[in-house]
Amino acid sequence: MSLLTGRTTAPALTAAWGVVLIGLFLLNRRYDLPHLPEWLPALARQLAGSSPVGAAGLAQSAGGLGIAILIVVAWWGLGSLVLRLTVPDARIGSRALDWGARGLLGSAAWSTIWLLLGTAKLYRTSVAMATVGVGAALAIWAWSHGEWRSAAEGRRHRTAVIVTAIFLGLALVAALAPPTANDTLLYHLALPKAYLAAGGLVEVPYNIAGYYALGVEMHGVWAMLLGRPGGQRVSEAAAGATLFAFAPLLLLVVYGWAREHRLDRCWSSLAALMIAAIPSASLVASSHSVDLALAGYTALAVFAAGRWWTTLEPRWLLLLAAGVGAALTTKLSAAAFVLPLMVLLLLRGLTLEEAGGDGRGLSALRVVTMGLSAIALGAVLASPWYIRNWVWTGSPLFPFYPTLWPGQAPGWDAERAQLYESLFQVYGRSSSLFDYLLAPLYVSVSAQPDLPGDYDGVLGVAYLLGTPIVLWASRRRLLDVELRLASLVSAAMFAIWLLGSQQLRYLLPATPALAVAITAASAAAAAEWGASAGRLLRGLLLGVAAANGLVVVAWFVELQPLRVVLGGEPRAQYLVRRLDYYPYYHIINRDLPRDARVWLINTRRDTYNLERPYFADFIFEDYTLKQWVREARDAEQLRAQARAAGITHILVRHDILFDYSRSTIVDDSLPREENQARLERMAALFRQGTRLLAGDRKFWLIELPPA
Repeated sequence: MSLLTGRTTAPALTAAWGVVLIGLFLLNRRYDLPHLPEWLPALARQLAGSSPVGAAGLAQSAGGLGIAILIVVAWWGLGSLVLRLTVPDARIGSRALDWGARGLLGSAAWSTIWLLLGTAKLYRTSVAMATVGVGAALAIWAWSHGEWRSAAEGRRHRTAVIVTAIFLGLALVAALAPPTANDTLLYHLALPKAYLAAGGLVEVPYNIAGYYALGVEMHGVWAMLLGRPGGQRVSEAAAGATLFAFAPLLLLVVYGWAREHRLDRCWSSLAALMIAAIPSASLVASSHSVDLALAGYTALAVFAAGRWWTTLEPRWLLLLAAGVGAALTTKLSAAAFVLPLMVLLLLRGLTLEEAGGDGRGLSALRVVTMGLSAIALGAVLASPWYIRNWVWTGSPLFPFYPTLWPGQAPGWDAERAQLYESLFQVYGRSSSLFDYLLAPLYVSVSAQPDLPGDYDGVLGVAYLLGTPIVLWASRRRLLDVELRLASLVSAAMFAIWLLGSQQLRYLLPATPALAVAITAASAAAAAEWGASAGRLLRGLLLGVAAANGLVVVAWFVELQPLRVVLGGEPRAQYLVRRLDYYPYYHIINRDLPRDARVWLINTRRDTYNLERPYFADFIFEDYTLKQWVREARDAEQLRAQARAAGITHILVRHDILFDYSRSTIVDDSLPREENQARLERMAALFRQGTRLLAGDRKFWLIELPPA
């Protein structure tokens, strides 16, 4: 760090560091950028082959987008009321931060309302319309009573704004397309679809994700209810656009947070761009996932904690509690940032005691008590989800931490719980002290999508580029205390992430605070090193965004969602192109009788696209098959077990099951003869006395003989 002192040496070192990082990042793109030259012509051929626009499909996408806009307006309206009830002047900072906070607070409040409506079995389109009406009325009232500040001085970074808009635009188009992401088809939209069919919250057999905290998924319920009169495409487009809305709200919060720390609009735009340019953030925004909502709630809580540290005003503790509560209704993994916040609150009491009080009669004990009470209030706000889980399973934490607090649910047992815990440990590559030390480099440079060993995502090098500048600025006291504390919380979240499941999207909540700190530190460095250094730092951040943008464009081009969103490609054709098993789902939905029950084996357990009763294991999709084959004497006993479970048909991915080197039926601890016998019993289940309705080298759709 001593080298980062000269007006010439420091910028040169920073430039070299940035160029090396960008080069390493591009050289390590193994599964996306190398295919861009072939994917781009394929997209061009698809767009040129026939008209990319269809009136009916375009109207459906536009209808879904319109519904999402109405829901966001309802968020903003209720959030404005929440802010007015908790903050004396109904404003928490710059206009961008204020508007983003209103949207996020409103989404959290409406989520709890939809939980209560689901408990009362009131999931109806009329109720959804009424709630939108109430939210819109609150928004109109808040707008008419608001005293909005004018835009702050200075110019935005035009390039940063344009690039951010491009990232958001690509993500929005993908979000409007029919869902194909695995977790979305497993539960993000599959569970809302099941709740709509039941008219309220119900236990969905064998879908263990139904016991998660599903606060954000409640907005999928809301959107799908409003879109239901327009059909499935309007419904799913509305849900996709609604969940996408958390991305611009997060960017508003980050931009406004930077403005609150006296950064001009140029640097604040770059802070928002740092979030928008994370490839995994773009993927989350486009795939109906919830991690950006969690990042937004986390950002609000961390901002409030820092502001409370410097002011000790109780209103910031209320905002902190709201952020903590909303985060815990999104995912239990939000506890990863609650712990650093608790340490921060305790430290505030210690610093107050060393200073002999704050001059207002607040003792250290009282300050700590106030802080911890805010955390407790946040837990209370999130508690309805965990109470529901407690009632259903006997454990508020189910299916997590089974040894700490055991719970029970159909389709779950101790062995599956153990397998589930071990599954989270396959992500990442940190297994030694050396790996942990190099983890920031690994995560920034070599992370790859869809590869658990490479963090299953892409972050980019912006944060590794900016961290030394933050350390330098902190050492020189060029960052205010709030941003130094926010940086420490982000570092603690990264450390906790390293000790847990190293899935890159789980790291996204740590990025907003660090993005603001990096741009603030860069602005301070530019002021100290000179105007040319400022242009250099801004150029490096834009260069990183451009490198990330190539990855995002490659993913978008490979997905090719534009034609289906514009209506030029039918929904079924798009799904056939994206999901290799979808043709069999089409046969099931079209040809099988209504009372058929299909056993799904190794088909990603996609229940969203299935219109027939089913049986399927959660996550471990051949678990029941493996158990039955292990215990059965012969194929007849296997068939009898299937009939007893009401199974009439089987859709199975057979290529892996019969591959001795990859099959989960094979137990390496057993002799080869015993494993061969197991494979033969399984083959007899699929082939003896059955009827093959459809099949290829990968899948079979089989009709079992009647009892």
